[in-house]
Amino acid sequence: MQRTLTSLAVFCFLFQSALLAQEEASPLKVQADSLREIGLLEQAIESQKELYASGDDSELYNMACNYALLGNRDSAFHYLTISTEQDTTVWPLTDPDLVTLFDDGRWQAFSDEVIRKVELAFGEYENEELARELWRMKQLDQAYYYHIFASEKAHPDEAYMRRALWNLKSRINDENLVRLEEIIAEHGWPKSSVVGGNAAAAAFLIVQHADLETQKKYIPLMREATDAGEARKSSLALLIDRIEMREGRPQVYGSQLRTNPETGQIEVYQILDPENVDARRAEMGLGPLNDYVARWGLSWPPEE
Repeated sequence: MQRTLTSLAVFCFLFQSALLAQEEASPLKVQADSLREIGLLEQAIESQKELYASGDDSELYNMACNYALLGNRDSAFHYLTISTEQDTTVWPLTDPDLVTLFDDGRWQAFSDEVIRKVELAFGEYENEELARELWRMKQLDQAYYYHIFASEKAHPDEAYMRRALWNLKSRINDENLVRLEEIIAEHGWPKSSVVGGNAAAAAFLIVQHADLETQKKYIPLMREATDAGEARKSSLALLIDRIEMREGRPQVYGSQLRTNPETGQIEVYQILDPENVDARRAEMGLGPLNDYVARWGLSWPPEE
């Protein structure tokens, strides 16, 4: 099955942002990122340790992630605890690199401490239990993209490895969707005022990766949540574009890319009224289209 790059939007955003940041990074960080990209995690960790030994602790969190990916839980928790000591975000609870730590007894204590610091800084969650579940679902939604990309880099001819990973991701997406529909039936569309913006975003991701009929079914609820300030306009824009593309119509906000079937090159999928796309993007909290597509080495308007 041919896949568009848009199914990897969140991963690509983080990955490409990291690459852009390398221009200002230290040589050891660049080396660690390059090694990680092709799946050489142990070598990446050695570079990160050298950086830490020099007095630079900026790579401790990434080192914890690499240890988690390798299945070294003791080292992962050690560096994770140190690197997040001053953090007041829930990002670690949604980080797909840490998915292997979830069934470790130490994860509960770590999660409790993360939430304690966040609530001290920003106030208590109205429904913490639901927030925890949505963070986990978001973590699973984004899991294993790294493995797929690393496999493509390190073993480009061994497509069977990636097929197995895509099959796993498909099962995860199906399970997430079943549970999300149960949550919506009980609580309605998850609201950022109830579970926080990060947890509420999980609902969008799960629907974004669902089939077309499911997307069309839930877009009214997402519009309602957006109008009430309970969901991100940018997420709604991406879902609208995904539906338009899947139904063969031009997209509205320019968020969707595709691989040209004739040239094999990445390109922006057809846009409605392209001259005014940046104005529409701004209304939805999105930056200029040229900045967005630059992450894939493209420009807007495209060069002939």
